[in-house]
Amino acid sequence: MIASLHNVLLNINNKTILDHVSFDIPQNKTTVFLGKNGSGKTSSLRCLNLLQKINSGTIKTLNSCPLPMLFQSPIIFEGNALYNFTFLQKIKKYESKLIWHDAFELSDIHQQNIASLSGGEKQKLFLSRVMSLDPNIIIMDEPNQNLDFQSEVKLKQLLFEEKKKNKTIILSLHDYNFAEEIADYLILLDLGKVILKEQRDMFFKKLKNLKKI
Repeated sequence: MIASLHNVLLNINNKTILDHVSFDIPQNKTTVFLGKNGSGKTSSLRCLNLLQKINSGTIKTLNSCPLPMLFQSPIIFEGNALYNFTFLQKIKKYESKLIWHDAFELSDIHQQNIASLSGGEKQKLFLSRVMSLDPNIIIMDEPNQNLDFQSEVKLKQLLFEEKKKNKTIILSLHDYNFAEEIADYLILLDLGKVILKEQRDMFFKKLKNLKKI
């Protein structure tokens, strides 16, 4: 396991966000968090990535500090798209990997001001910026938000290429079909509680039974 949460309680502003949740994140597999808005998906990602202080419970991870992560609202810097893409490279002094950048054809928008880009163009930029680090552990909060159909197809292709490299991939999604395609292990949250956690085939069998209740 690459990370494990046990009996984690998270309260923010007197509201329970995670209600004594427990789950494991397998290494070299793809784990997908599913659930409605406000179910606790983002908070779960932040906790396992050591970005959120909890009220009680335990968090165990192989990493000792937060890892690069795609947020729902990533940091934007004034300037053009190229500046926003290369900012991490300048800070961390690494050579950018351009596989995602080139796949999304970001060269076409390099000189456009970041404020003028559409939501989909920004999302492709943010995805490519995180993946320019070529992380072994990929953490993405709703990676397909704002993407049009063709861009989402490209996103799936790129993620499947990362899976072939035996990387650990952790995603939050709303799209159950996408989740069924890519996940090895799934965790369903609702109102801060873990409703179901299983390997893919068993997860969807049990999910059908839950819907009948």
